[in-house]
Amino acid sequence: MRTLVLLALLVACGADERAGEPARCCHRCSRPAPLLAPALRTTPAPPGATRPMISRFRGGSSTVSFAGASRMVRTCAFFASLDALLLGYDIGVVSGILVFIQDRFKLSLIETGNFAAALNAAAIVGALVSGWVADKFGRKPALFISSMMFTSGSFLMAAANSYTSLLIGRYVQGYGVGAGLLISPMFISEIAPPAFRGSLVTLSEVSLSLGVLLAYVANYALASLENQWRWMLALGAVPGILLCLRILFLPESPRFLVGQGKSQEARNVLLKVMDNQPPSAAAKTLVEIKKAAELERGSSWSLLLQPATLIAVGVGLVLAVLQHAVGIESIIYHSPILFEQAGILAKKSAILGTVAMGVVKLVFETYALLNVDTIGRRPLLLVGAAGLTVVLSVLGAALRYKVMGVAAGTLSPGVTPTTYIIFGCVLLYSALHAISFGPITWLVLAEIFPAKVKGKAMGLATTANRCTSFIAALTFLTMCDKLKWGGTFYVYAGFAGFALVFYALLVPETTGLPLELITPKFAKPMQMMRDNLAELHRMLNVRRPASSHVDKQGRQ
Repeated sequence: MRTLVLLALLVACGADERAGEPARCCHRCSRPAPLLAPALRTTPAPPGATRPMISRFRGGSSTVSFAGASRMVRTCAFFASLDALLLGYDIGVVSGILVFIQDRFKLSLIETGNFAAALNAAAIVGALVSGWVADKFGRKPALFISSMMFTSGSFLMAAANSYTSLLIGRYVQGYGVGAGLLISPMFISEIAPPAFRGSLVTLSEVSLSLGVLLAYVANYALASLENQWRWMLALGAVPGILLCLRILFLPESPRFLVGQGKSQEARNVLLKVMDNQPPSAAAKTLVEIKKAAELERGSSWSLLLQPATLIAVGVGLVLAVLQHAVGIESIIYHSPILFEQAGILAKKSAILGTVAMGVVKLVFETYALLNVDTIGRRPLLLVGAAGLTVVLSVLGAALRYKVMGVAAGTLSPGVTPTTYIIFGCVLLYSALHAISFGPITWLVLAEIFPAKVKGKAMGLATTANRCTSFIAALTFLTMCDKLKWGGTFYVYAGFAGFALVFYALLVPETTGLPLELITPKFAKPMQMMRDNLAELHRMLNVRRPASSHVDKQGRQ
């Protein structure tokens, strides 16, 4: 309830924010203003500070606002949100169709796991290949191929008459997803003015969660139809077709054009994108693009081996792995099956439970994205990791008790008090992951890598992230079968507990720090760990003086 009240206050305060406030550059930002409880604040904000941006790296403001944006920026915003929404829809729709295709094609647990994980396997290939296509032929051709593959995959799966053809469609679609994950953010960051990048990223993050929710709603609405799974998959092709057509409206990335020596064409694109600003703004942006291109030319893989950079990349890889090691996509993909094990036996009722998951995920992720610069990165990560450790342990115990009780004949297979505990744990799990592991991971990754190796380091982190997601989705049902369901969540709880220790020791607070001062922290890892522990101690004891003061007043 308190969280919902804070969210309402946040929305109310957002109405008073100054429209069109200029974005700060990606290397500096003011210290965040106080808004939430002191216990969650890592560093005090100076008096009179304005409310922070969603991300210093990404630029923009802390609200999704396109006031004063050109038509081209608004077009970019539309397609960016559509890309993210489409990915979210795919993640959500698979959770609804698994229970139906299992019956339709008589799939084993291994085959079901292979189908769920296939997208992530193909996404790794899609990201690698599309990166080469984007650098060689341009962002627009890469975006078109991505959209075509996703749309084709949706149609292939919807028309599948065998498990093999279903799997082929999933791989084709997975290529499109992987390419879109890489190329779409790249294109947006290269074409959108800095003042709107934060809004574009915020819109994309929220759109992804909205896509998951819409898929859950579609799953529930179509659950009673004959061949409902075909309709669920075919619906995903509709926005895919729109994405294919975007090549007719969008210009080529000015960053790519500069890399090809086409500076005049890049200038023309910038004039179109920034048509509501003086021509000098486009000229200034072109100079900055050329400087960034020169910086990247000086980059090499050997720079990753520098001590501070190597430790930062190692921390980043672990961060990327932990995001999925706690089982988020496995639970999303298989939530209807999980609810059936909990006692919600009707397929449509189990799918309705996923709608509640989608609502919780959307609300809490939006809250985190709008407050991350106020609360800080570390508090959100630490609260999420601690909470997930407890919740996953309780979920594992409750699920094990339910499954073994039903097998022994001591519990009803239907709804029991244990069912409500399991369902509540899943909703709480969704909320905790949405405020921490979900959005904060990528923000921290964007901040801890040096500029010269950021592209390479982010590529490694993305690959590690997708590989972990693939393994988690592939092994979930098999683990549940071997470990009697509950044991799987004990494993995830173990990863969450490790994440709590890892975040406490090796993830520094980056809120309010210039980007060039973050990486040097990793040059002295022991000192960084001591600083992190001292900061954690201050955060945990921040309320003690206030309580003592109140006690003294009471005694007087």
